[in-house]
Amino acid sequence: MIISQLVDVQPRLTVRECEILGFVALGLSAKEIARHVSLAPRTVERYIENMRLKLRAKNSAHMVACGLFYGAISVNPVAPAV
Repeated sequence: MIISQLVDVQPRLTVRECEILGFVALGLSAKEIARHVSLAPRTVERYIENMRLKLRAKNSAHMVACGLFYGAISVNPVAPAV
């Protein structure tokens, strides 16, 4: 089965990759992420592309879903403003 093949091969993301993936999950652009982590935008773009390849993701949304699935990032629900 395809899912069992995916679960058996868990990619390893670095701490920096997980940090950047968290920003991607928030919808930030490479330029915005670059400002937050003090890197050049092109370097951030390279991180994003490398993560996409490691996770075998088709696009950014799929990459975030894979990151959640593998536990590289987590969802922290925000309490609604009252």
